Amino acid sequence: MILYINTSKTDLIEVKLFLDNKLVKEKISNENLKQSELLLKMIDKVVHDLKKLEAIYIVSGPGAFSALRIGVSTANALAWSLHIPVMELKVDQDISQVKISKEFKPVIPKYGKEPNITKAKK
Repeated sequence: MILYINTSKTDLIEVKLFLDNKLVKEKISNENLKQSELLLKMIDKVVHDLKKLEAIYIVSGPGAFSALRIGVSTANALAWSLHIPVMELKVDQDISQVKISKEFKPVIPKYGKEPNITKAKK
């Protein structure tokens, strides 16, 4: 089984479970800025036995800075703790186009532009 996670937009959380490249189960939320609150709950509702996962696919961008960081860090942490590969996808990329790696290599988010970080007030 493969877990797919997409948090590339501030108002989108997609969690899908695939078996043999066929969608088995999914949860989608369009609540704005809720990735940190909802992502793990959605994963729990989609995947009942994490030990059956073969890989995790994460959309790495381009996308919203904080939303991507939450999704990518969650996918990296889950994959590392389960000793499975985490695979990088681009937005709207078909999962059948990605070859599963044999080893864990963390995914780095790709924001598409520099983050808008303000300077501290004096």
